[in-house]
Amino acid sequence: MKHAALFLSFTVVLGCSAGRADDEFTLDGGSDPDGGFTIDGGEDGNFDVPSDGPPGPCEGLRCQVKACGGGADTTVTGTVYAPNGTLPLYNVIVYVPNLTPLPLTKGVTCDKCGALASGDPITTALTDYKGNFTLKGVPVGSDIPLVIQLGKWRRQVKITVNECVDNKLTDKNLTRLPRSRKEGDMPKIAVTTGGCDQLSCMLPKVGIDASEFGVDGSDKAVHFYSGDGGGGPSGMKPASALWNNAAKLKEYDIAVFSCECYEAYPGSKTDASFAAVDQYLKAGGRVFSTDFQYLWYKKSPDAAMRAAMGTIPGGAPSGENPVTLDTTFPKGKALADWLAYVDKTGPYGKVQCDYVFGNYTPVDKTKAQVWATSNGSFGSPTGINPRFITVNTPVGKPVEEQCGKAVHLDAHINQSDSVDASYPAGCKTAIKQGEEAFAFFFFDLASCIQKEGDPPKVPPVK
Repeated sequence: MKHAALFLSFTVVLGCSAGRADDEFTLDGGSDPDGGFTIDGGEDGNFDVPSDGPPGPCEGLRCQVKACGGGADTTVTGTVYAPNGTLPLYNVIVYVPNLTPLPLTKGVTCDKCGALASGDPITTALTDYKGNFTLKGVPVGSDIPLVIQLGKWRRQVKITVNECVDNKLTDKNLTRLPRSRKEGDMPKIAVTTGGCDQLSCMLPKVGIDASEFGVDGSDKAVHFYSGDGGGGPSGMKPASALWNNAAKLKEYDIAVFSCECYEAYPGSKTDASFAAVDQYLKAGGRVFSTDFQYLWYKKSPDAAMRAAMGTIPGGAPSGENPVTLDTTFPKGKALADWLAYVDKTGPYGKVQCDYVFGNYTPVDKTKAQVWATSNGSFGSPTGINPRFITVNTPVGKPVEEQCGKAVHLDAHINQSDSVDASYPAGCKTAIKQGEEAFAFFFFDLASCIQKEGDPPKVPPVK
């Protein structure tokens, strides 16, 4: 009994160490011949023991979050842009960390939605289709850290926050993604060039600085590989050096495959190529492709991928242009709203591309997400021919087990510019609707993996 009494007494002390003055109590060994402890709760002998103990003290910047009266709050609002500072971006995470965010992992990773952002976030928000965000309950003071993140795109800046008012950030250079690694973190991107769609020209148009363009082996964020008919920086290795090697692919967060004008230029794509790309996607890789690069799905060694993408007769027959966006799911509606916001030239929900093809029959919509359709090709019923398609990988697994994503546009989006040894000097045309759609998917491709039919959720805080 002596031991039991001793344990009980210490338990109570720990539970009430921050109790109110009128509830104070003491432990008194007294003159008990057995040496037992008695509890003295003061004059009335009563005391309160909180069931979970009192709240602990605040730490770091959390101590600078101020309570506001009258329904007011300390907020920070602004707009996130692509590196070019003109295109607003959807579904970007914005947060105030309490600790310095950890360095990002190099190479392909499995980035799933719902994970806690690095740095013990105090308050978080997601941008809407206009790129706008609102952070609530923000710490007050100067040099408050602000993180803007989309996958491995990450910018960290410092702002001044005034108490109990809306602090509007109006400087676009403050809230855009980094143009170079001098400004922040960037994904590592591989691009294979091709003779029929100059996807390479989209990179300078969205604002990536020319200092980040290079070839395999260079200390650059973007590496170019030579596909059939494709020009680009000198010193490029052939595209087969990339897509024949799963280990090489896994060095990159995103791989962009430009159309080469053929299904398979002789010798450039083999069973080893299809196996390597399949491994890359399952490990968390992100692939963007157009037109004839549907071959990665048509000849995938993964039966689930082939089934999801349906029969692909291919051959590049014509499809109706423009395509019609599917606005029946949240992210599809966001794409249509975003395009209407950034480009007032066309009817709502339509995208005019340089050329639209009809390579696909209907896909399995339980495994792949169709974002756009149009008429034409292979006798399919009117209006259900897929044109913009995404699929999470491994295909058919619960979203909690998926890590990668492929985006395919059954179209050409840039047949006007020139990609050669002077790159990016030949990328001269103004951005067009099809390229704007590319930009939306290119940045969305970097985001965490979720079920495409669900609305994005604001990241959690502790």
